[in-house]
Amino acid sequence: MKRLFLTLACLITALSVGYAQDLPPASAEAPPPVPGGRPPEMAMEKKFEMFDLTAEQKDKIEAARVETRKAVIPIKAEIELKQIDLQSEMRLDKPDRKKIMKLASEINALELEIKKAELDQRLKIHSILTAEQREKLKAPRHKLMDKCPRGCEEE
Repeated sequence: MKRLFLTLACLITALSVGYAQDLPPASAEAPPPVPGGRPPEMAMEKKFEMFDLTAEQKDKIEAARVETRKAVIPIKAEIELKQIDLQSEMRLDKPDRKKIMKLASEINALELEIKKAELDQRLKIHSILTAEQREKLKAPRHKLMDKCPRGCEEE
């Protein structure tokens, strides 16, 4: 019984060490992994390929994305700073409930600003699309995949 247990323990250790060596090294410069293995911008480009966008539409959509990203980045930074303050307050021996609730409300309000900016971007993109393109956008995803150009089935 001891021999079986020892053999299993050695096998599990060897497998876990071998698996860990196959992983690429984590670097501080590498972006966090994205579902599907590509940045969100690339996934969005693939998605919009199905809509036969004109060059002008692509430019307007990209401008809307850039505008939204520029608006959201400082808000995210402010949220992170407030979360640090909130965590610091929570670690105190006697946390100030009023201050904690105020910070939580401020964080919530900032997150709402981000949601509004994202919704505004979606509305801008919606207004850029033609009626036919908007109909394609409403179609269920599996129907779009049938008409998907070659290479976008990997999404």
